[in-house]
Amino acid sequence: MQEEFEKATLEMESLIESSRSVILASTGSSGDPLASYAPVYLGEDRVLYVYISSMAKHTAQIRRSGKASAMFIEDEQTAENLFARKRLVVDCVSEVVERDSAEWNRIIASMERRHGETMTMLRGLIDFDLFRLTPSEGRLVLGFGRAYRVFGEGLKEIGYVGGGGHRSK
Repeated sequence: MQEEFEKATLEMESLIESSRSVILASTGSSGDPLASYAPVYLGEDRVLYVYISSMAKHTAQIRRSGKASAMFIEDEQTAENLFARKRLVVDCVSEVVERDSAEWNRIIASMERRHGETMTMLRGLIDFDLFRLTPSEGRLVLGFGRAYRVFGEGLKEIGYVGGGGHRSK
């Protein structure tokens, strides 16, 4: 069992490291869901950073609720099976990083290195905010019958998802 968890953890690391963006989910004040995406930078302890425009609907929702869900997902073109794409969905607490703080400058510089000249251009736009998304727990799916719960600080703990598996007629 430990060997399986180690393999799953390595696959999760590979999925995260190969992703340059995440799909974001948020909810409006009336509970209406919204899906979007944003380029991402992964900081220490798997803290996610996204730099998003205040004109985007999801920005107001994430700011208001203090929560977001972020999904890393395998590219369709490289997936063995479209119905079982590898993915990691994490529930996060969101906070705005104060503009021009030491953390803001450090993360923005890292995002510029990772995402190039567009990020350099966006850096100076004051209608963009840097959000720190701190994961609380997540669900890792690596294929049919390979679903795991990831949790703990930095999502460093892993276990099976309960529920008895898939059912059929």
